Amino acid sequence: MALWIVLFLGVFGLRWQVSCETSKYDNHTLISIYPHTEAQLKVVTQFHDPENAVEILKASRGLNDSLDVLVPPNRVGYVQHYAKQSNLLLKVRQKNYGRLLEPVERMPRRRILRPFSVSEYNSFSAIQDYLENVARRHSDIVKLQTLGTSYQGRLMKLVKISTNPNAGNPIIFVDAGIHAREWVAPAMALYIIHRLTNDPEARQKDLNGVDWYILPVVNPDGYEYTRSSRNNRMWRKTRSKNANCYGVDGNRNYGFKWAVSGISKNPCDKETYAGPKPFSEPETQMVRNIMMENAKRLKLYVSVHSYGQYLVYPWGYTGDFLPKEWKKLDSLARAVSDAVKRAGGKPFRVMSAGKWYPAAGGSDDFAFGAVGVPYSYTMELTDGYEFVFPERLLTNVLPQFYEGFRVFGTQIRNEFRV
Repeated sequence: MALWIVLFLGVFGLRWQVSCETSKYDNHTLISIYPHTEAQLKVVTQFHDPENAVEILKASRGLNDSLDVLVPPNRVGYVQHYAKQSNLLLKVRQKNYGRLLEPVERMPRRRILRPFSVSEYNSFSAIQDYLENVARRHSDIVKLQTLGTSYQGRLMKLVKISTNPNAGNPIIFVDAGIHAREWVAPAMALYIIHRLTNDPEARQKDLNGVDWYILPVVNPDGYEYTRSSRNNRMWRKTRSKNANCYGVDGNRNYGFKWAVSGISKNPCDKETYAGPKPFSEPETQMVRNIMMENAKRLKLYVSVHSYGQYLVYPWGYTGDFLPKEWKKLDSLARAVSDAVKRAGGKPFRVMSAGKWYPAAGGSDDFAFGAVGVPYSYTMELTDGYEFVFPERLLTNVLPQFYEGFRVFGTQIRNEFRV
């Protein structure tokens, strides 16, 4: 009895501590700024806070698409003045934004009380345990490949799912979680693994003639950092140390057209520091190695992100021109969007990444331009909740998005079947 009382008080005390934790974002304001002319769009895409205190949550992708910024109290006036100068529409979306952030659990309480669920936001260690369990239970189709360790020493493993690994089938490579705060992305990757291994129809159809390689969390150090405290919930980068600051934007760190656009050279930049050199991060090196080792068979690459419900393709480093294959990329993306819509989800907005906003050093450009992967995409999941997509909604949206991945699989099977 005494032991149970201690356990109860420990868990209760932890929940009380977490729920009462304040956040530095509690007094921040979420503001959206909307451009309605090409001149205004240029102004919005060049937004910069000289004090580096305003955090950009989402850049504007075009006319009438908002720039979303998280603003501390002492910079609200600056943002308002910036918008007023160019007659930009400004909307205050949410005051006291940090109070919306769900408490972060610091111990795997849910893992004690019930089995692992792919429809929850799980810790990296719980995810790794789940992958090991999947590989044991489905050893006939699942193999894990050890890739190495993250900057902070977390062991990273690639999930390979195939009914016949020796057949030389075309490969679909899905990665997620390069940006730490985008929790819904690893959840999506885990859901794909779950469906491919547990759904009889998926095993029969979606694994027919196609091998799936999935890396659920590319940036485990950053991911765990966002889980460590509500103060860190909006962290985006890796956790390597550069000068006196931490982290590199992994999706600006790939060695194709590196640093030619849309990046910061300031190691202390919270968003888009591209790193001291291409592939400076062990995490991006691992993704590169997966691509290069499987270049001949790799036919589709999808990097899962959030938010904004976009499905974009190369080029990302420029919006001035498109690859000659752009119509094929665009057509498949729209078919994926239609499938998600038929399943009850919101359609994706489809375009080239550079038309969205030019940003060099992305994994999709590297896959397409350097490795020669025929189909390469960045998929932005969910709209309307920024980076704090409610966990309770995962059960509804993940199956909807999966229908889009089925379309991806069908295309690769039909076009590249061995």
